[in-house]
Amino acid sequence: MPKKNINKNLLKLKPHVLYEDGSVYLGEFSTIDEKRSGRGILIKEDKTKYEGQWKEDKPDGRGKLIYPNGDYFLGSWKNGNVEGKGKFVHLNGSVYDGNWKNNFQDGQGIEMFPDGSSYEGNFDMGKKQGFGKFKWKNGALYEGEFDNDMLNGRGTYTFPDGKKYNGQWKNNKMDGHGRFEWPDGRVYEGDYKDGKKEGIGEYRYPDGRIYKGMWKDGKQQGKGMFYIQEKKIWKKGIWSNGKRIEWIDEDNKDNNINEVSQ
Repeated sequence: MPKKNINKNLLKLKPHVLYEDGSVYLGEFSTIDEKRSGRGILIKEDKTKYEGQWKEDKPDGRGKLIYPNGDYFLGSWKNGNVEGKGKFVHLNGSVYDGNWKNNFQDGQGIEMFPDGSSYEGNFDMGKKQGFGKFKWKNGALYEGEFDNDMLNGRGTYTFPDGKKYNGQWKNNKMDGHGRFEWPDGRVYEGDYKDGKKEGIGEYRYPDGRIYKGMWKDGKQQGKGMFYIQEKKIWKKGIWSNGKRIEWIDEDNKDNNINEVSQ
């Protein structure tokens, strides 16, 4: 463990000191004001243990904090708080390695979870904030903006089966404008609300058919236009709950319209 540049003439080593709160300290003190300074070990009554550098009676510099349950932090301290680079390891297997400020994850860091999922990106006061990348154990991947630990803003989500959504998010759900692509060639581009297509959107089929119009609760709803590839024509119609109920232009009828399902 690296040592800070401290004048050893100003330090002295004492026998262990017992404090009123039940904690015990063994280490160096300042010869000027008798405060803990230099290197030392503090063991609290609950068996929490800090070993590292001290300044003005507080952890300051490089140190390791070990909790009774086996969790530990190894990294930098400033004026008694975790600040700078550090690594926190939980007994359950989760790990955070990155920047800290005032005892919180703050700045760039990597967080790994017991199930194999991971997050790499920015933190603010302990929460995912700004741009980041989250990988799930099942292969799903999100790259984009976070706010208050959730998918918020603009980002791309790739599903394990190859589907992909690029667009706006709100509270972990597709919300706003976005583009959804399927491996078989289907594409939807338009509005979303609370995770479902809602508003105005365009849906393209692999065979060239196209629906442009209104959506609600994930299905075509209201007025729309449909392009029939075989006839090279656009037709206006009205849809309800994903199914066409009538053509507005009755000159050309075509009933080969299938309900869209995501």
